[in-house]
Amino acid sequence: MKNYWCYRVDTSRIKFFTNELNEGRLRQGWGWDKAQDLRNFKLDEGAGRNRPMFNKVKKGDILLIPQVPNWGEVALVEATEDWNKGYVFEIDQTLGDYGHIFPAKYLKKFSRNNENVTGNLRSTLKNPSRFWNINHYSDDVELLLSLQVTELSKKQDHNSRLESSIGTVFNEVFDEKVFADKLYEKLTEQFTREEWEFALVYGLKQMFPFYQIERVGGKEEKNHGTDILIKLPSILSNYSYAIAIQVKDYDGFVGKEVISQINKADNYWDSENLKLIEKIVIITKAKKDDNIRLLEHDKNVKYIFATELKQLLTEIGKCFIGMK
Repeated sequence: MKNYWCYRVDTSRIKFFTNELNEGRLRQGWGWDKAQDLRNFKLDEGAGRNRPMFNKVKKGDILLIPQVPNWGEVALVEATEDWNKGYVFEIDQTLGDYGHIFPAKYLKKFSRNNENVTGNLRSTLKNPSRFWNINHYSDDVELLLSLQVTELSKKQDHNSRLESSIGTVFNEVFDEKVFADKLYEKLTEQFTREEWEFALVYGLKQMFPFYQIERVGGKEEKNHGTDILIKLPSILSNYSYAIAIQVKDYDGFVGKEVISQINKADNYWDSENLKLIEKIVIITKAKKDDNIRLLEHDKNVKYIFATELKQLLTEIGKCFIGMK
């Protein structure tokens, strides 16, 4: 039985992913260390979220890949082998990441604004997940597969053609890595210590306007170890879900006291009818490679080091300039 999936890639490297796909290699990120090889998995750091695709995608399955080969377009791709059999781990030597390689064949592309794209597909393509199943829209996908490429590139109206043209040119001239590097450099110059908390709250609200995001640091922080609290609604009215974030403007080696501090959040927020689903420590300038031991102390705490913060700030920045 053929299955249907959506699969996201790092949109800062669209040309890289497109070129690799044209060679039959569908790359995925979170693969910068050989210990992240899904066949002999020892290091997570985000790579664990690639395991479902490794186990579930079979030969003949169809995948939709948003923003490939260009912004505003979606690639239709076919798995050429079972992914748990045809998988290869080979880190790109230039980029130092994207080691997960799945066997796949590029079939065709379609414009998201094409008249043949159903509302169901438009809706599911907004899902921010890395990988998800869309078997319930199989007929919608098969319709696209049955059409000629020329029919799939037609836009509905003048507005769509304008958006597509802007997207194509933007993709040609915009260098997301330069944007990320300069933005991170500028913000680390502008903000120190608790100033980061205010800036991140403002930025996260732009990314997630429907969540309640607030700065809770201050005198009470000694009891809950939290600088930023994100509240998410629950289907049960007696409590909400929450993400506790601690922000440290540190460089170099980071001591494990940050763990004991953020772990205070569990009991404190539980008493406030909040079910804590994630604890995150943001360390603005420190590098992950300098703090590998910290990662091993408590698997329930996640870390955003300088490189990951740069990625987060890039996503925030893109929201402000209307790229989301």
